[in-house]
Amino acid sequence: MKTFQARQGQRPNLKNQKGVGMVEIGLGLVIGTLMVVAVVNYFSTNSTATQANQFGGDLSLLIGKVKSAYGGQYGNVTNARLNTGGFFAKLPSLTNNAGVVTTSLGGGTLTVAPGTVTAANDSVRYTITQLPDDACLPLVTALAKTATTLNIGANVVKAAGTLPDPSRVTCTGDNTTMVIQVQ
Repeated sequence: MKTFQARQGQRPNLKNQKGVGMVEIGLGLVIGTLMVVAVVNYFSTNSTATQANQFGGDLSLLIGKVKSAYGGQYGNVTNARLNTGGFFAKLPSLTNNAGVVTTSLGGGTLTVAPGTVTAANDSVRYTITQLPDDACLPLVTALAKTATTLNIGANVVKAAGTLPDPSRVTCTGDNTTMVIQVQ
C-alpha cells in the first residue's frame, strides 16, 4: 500500500498532480482585472492632454508653412487654397476633406482665413471650434508664443504686443471657439 505522506527528509510525489487550483485562477483574474483598469484609466485621463499637445504641434507646423509660403500675401489665404497646396497633409490631428478641416481634438473645425490685427489682411486667422475644456490651457500654452492675438470665446487672452494672460482662459461646455491671429 502506498502512503501519501512524505517521509521525513523526502519530498512528496507530485508527478501525478496536474492543473491549477481555483485559488490560483481567482488570483490571476484579480491581478489581470486590476491591470486592465489601470491601463484604461491612464489612457482615458491623458488622451485629451495628448491630443492637445499633438494638435498644438500640428497647428504650429501649419502656421509655419503658411507664414513661409504666404508672407505678405495673407489676403490670399483660404482653406481651399491650403487644401490645393497640400498644407494640411501629414498633420495627424487634422482631417482634411477638400478644404473642410476637422480636428481630432473635440471634432470641431479649423478655418484659416485672412486676419486683421492693425490693418486688413496683415495676418492669418486660425479659428478652431468645439474645443474641449481640458484642452484649453495646454493649447494656449503651446501656441501663445506664436500667436499675435489669441481669443478664447469672448475673452482676449493675448492682445497684440502683450503677454498672454492665463487667467483669461475659460472654456465651458466642451464647445469653446479659439481664434488665433499670426502676423
